[in-house]
Amino acid sequence: MWVEDSVLKRFCLVDSSDYGQIKDVVSQHLRPHRMRLEQSRSLHSQLYGVCFGDCALLDLRYGAAVEIDIGDIQDYYLLRFTLQGAGQVSQGRDVAVLRKGTITVSSPSQHSTIQTDEKCRNLLLRVERSALESQLQVMLGRALTQPLIFQMCVDPQHQGLEIVRSSIEHIHALHQHPMDDTMRLGVSAYAVSVLLTQLPHNYSALINLDRRSLMPRHVRLAQDYIESHLNEALTLVKVAEQCGVSVRTLQNGFARFLNQTPTEYLRSRRLARVHQALKTANGQTSVTDILLDHGVSSIGHFATHYRKEFGCLPSVTLKQHC
Repeated sequence: MWVEDSVLKRFCLVDSSDYGQIKDVVSQHLRPHRMRLEQSRSLHSQLYGVCFGDCALLDLRYGAAVEIDIGDIQDYYLLRFTLQGAGQVSQGRDVAVLRKGTITVSSPSQHSTIQTDEKCRNLLLRVERSALESQLQVMLGRALTQPLIFQMCVDPQHQGLEIVRSSIEHIHALHQHPMDDTMRLGVSAYAVSVLLTQLPHNYSALINLDRRSLMPRHVRLAQDYIESHLNEALTLVKVAEQCGVSVRTLQNGFARFLNQTPTEYLRSRRLARVHQALKTANGQTSVTDILLDHGVSSIGHFATHYRKEFGCLPSVTLKQHC
């Protein structure tokens, strides 16, 4: 499989146990950073990678438990696909767990740190900030009013995630063969488009709003109905009835135009609404009260999805207001 037999190993940037050399090379291809290593631990790191257009694809393993203070990366976005091992990444006040198969994204304008165990290995897609912001402005047809911030940890059930994974695998496989500058630029533009359309970020709603003009009426009605009834115990049958279509028709419409099932869409909107309510709640409100007020009946099941989405339990968000 491509994970075990990475073609990037043909493009070795560093394979060393020298702390200074490792730090210098990683800083060159990512950014200057502070790295803390337990004194009792040995270090042997590998970094492989290629650049193409406004992007770079990097395969990084430190080979020891380390803590990296990335700071505010400013100039690029960093998608992190964890292949092996475990760790934790923080961005601002948000924290996400790294484990095999997860995808996390670090955005500019927010301080980031990462902790990894000795087995942790990440495939990194580095994308220039200017490329993403320029393409986003083209898609919206207007200037950006705030920095583009991706959701740091993506729900494993989010349908766009599989498209992102497949795209990374495809880009990885392309580097088995030589590519000229034109092809590199094309692959880079493809990567930018995939990230903007398939991963959740603070402009996703505006992009989806522009897409609504192409959507069937029943899909738009379903979105509006869900949005205005998030505090109720909604069922798929009820939503379909309100839109005047069958459940199957509703499911097909969401799959084609939103790359989600209606249930996934409802859950993602409810998660976002609950997260905001927890962050702004006063000290007299309980987690249970907030969840019930937002139509959540299965609190344990919802808490599991919440933890996948935001990297912590609802009680932690309520306590820390983050």
